Amino acid sequence: MTSSALARLAFWAKGMVAISDGRMEWPGFSYTDAEWARMRTLSEPIGAGTYQMFTIVNAVIFIIIAALGIFGVFLPLAAVLFPVPAETSALKFSLLLAAYAFLIIGLGLPVSMRLSAVLVASKAVRGALVSAPGDEALASKVSWQINRIMLIMCGLLVPGILLFIAYDVDAGPIITALKWLSIALMAVSTVAGIRRQKKSP
Repeated sequence: MTSSALARLAFWAKGMVAISDGRMEWPGFSYTDAEWARMRTLSEPIGAGTYQMFTIVNAVIFIIIAALGIFGVFLPLAAVLFPVPAETSALKFSLLLAAYAFLIIGLGLPVSMRLSAVLVASKAVRGALVSAPGDEALASKVSWQINRIMLIMCGLLVPGILLFIAYDVDAGPIITALKWLSIALMAVSTVAGIRRQKKSP
């Protein structure tokens, strides 16, 4: 792996290790014991301040990319496809917004993470990171996990919310059910994290 790719994986590992140490788990982001051990090793050279700077820089770059996408892609395309806004169907607009979200998150997030790793990772951090067998496979797994969540968000969440609004659907019971489902998932995540902590030496 290149030093930039390894640094990017190390920053990701730093965040995931922090979540694991908080006895929580992210649904859809599971790792084997060997992968957790490797991520802990990768995260060690990155201090709390460095990681915080990475998150800030990444957020700023991603916001800039999203803004460029809105004014350079989404709005011009919407003006061409829907010259009369009042006659635009909710479904067509929802599909366009979902496609835009797919583009920005699917391409913009990896770009912002790459740039942030390049800008924030110092020579000392890069020097402390040594590639090991399996790092490329772990990086590919992380990339797939991010893309999978992105597909779910863009394919279901964004169009679903817009269609609820457009057709004035009474989503009260649905929102309540989703709220309790999210609470249940957090509880399961916490319990699973506690059990894993107890099993670890």
